[in-house]
Amino acid sequence: MSFTRIPGNDDIFVGGVCALSRTSELRKAGITHIVSVFKSDSRTIKDCEGFKHLTIEVDDLENENILESFEKSGNWIESALKERGKVFVHCAMGRSRSVTIILAYLLRKSPQLSVQEALSVLRDSYPLAEPNSGFMAQLELYREMQCTPDINMHPKYQRWLFEQDCSSALAAGVPPEVVRFRDEESNEDDDRNSKDFIELRCRKSTSAYFIQHTPKSKLENLKEEAVSNSTFDSSYPKGLPSTCTTHFINPISWMKPFLDQGLLMGRLECPNQKCSAQVGRYSWQGQRCSCGTWVCPSFSLQKSRCDQVNVVK
Repeated sequence: MSFTRIPGNDDIFVGGVCALSRTSELRKAGITHIVSVFKSDSRTIKDCEGFKHLTIEVDDLENENILESFEKSGNWIESALKERGKVFVHCAMGRSRSVTIILAYLLRKSPQLSVQEALSVLRDSYPLAEPNSGFMAQLELYREMQCTPDINMHPKYQRWLFEQDCSSALAAGVPPEVVRFRDEESNEDDDRNSKDFIELRCRKSTSAYFIQHTPKSKLENLKEEAVSNSTFDSSYPKGLPSTCTTHFINPISWMKPFLDQGLLMGRLECPNQKCSAQVGRYSWQGQRCSCGTWVCPSFSLQKSRCDQVNVVK
């Protein structure tokens, strides 16, 4: 058989597009609904005649946004199952895109599962399951957001979109058109009202630059937190040496006049107009820290030009 039933109580099947050429087998298995997770052509549409059909038009690329389709596909599959239907989810090869859509459904149905656990469950009956690394990262993000039905308003999703915009812009050799400023975002983890936090201030004018969003008890190393919580690359190494001469931070709103110049790199000056001293640099193409770590894009403040202040609540 060219399609496989996934484990569990739900009548969901997975496979490749070749199964559509054997509609008699689909009907014999009781399939009533088909989800095509690729850019369908006229032949695919014809093959799906007589079935309820949903198309999710995505390519099997690591930077493709399949996350935005999770709510639509999940609702559609749930509705089909409530009608006592049987759902066949396919892509071209039945390995990556279709599997990703099914995993997203499993995560929203069983939130206690990790992405890897859900994948292991699926592989028990379908060892071909192999989502690309970009789709796996999006599934992890989806789970981090608790499979919210309104991902468009979630800060983590908005930051992820910003990362994608940055990557596309840098590939074209230009800065991104829209910059997301961390201090203008809502932050469900922001508990500065009740916990101690760390602030960076201009050494010359004492203007505040950046406020940590993590309780001090979790903040043994300012450099480690600032880099590891970067909205641009979660793979930065942790526990960086104390010899680092630079604080790397997220873009914040006082940088806007400098970033609006449309340059790939430039200087950052103290926002206090009575000071205006250069305190750091930004580079959309990245820069290397004194410890050897490459940070891209980078927004850096020189430690020699700012003070680290412990604010106690």
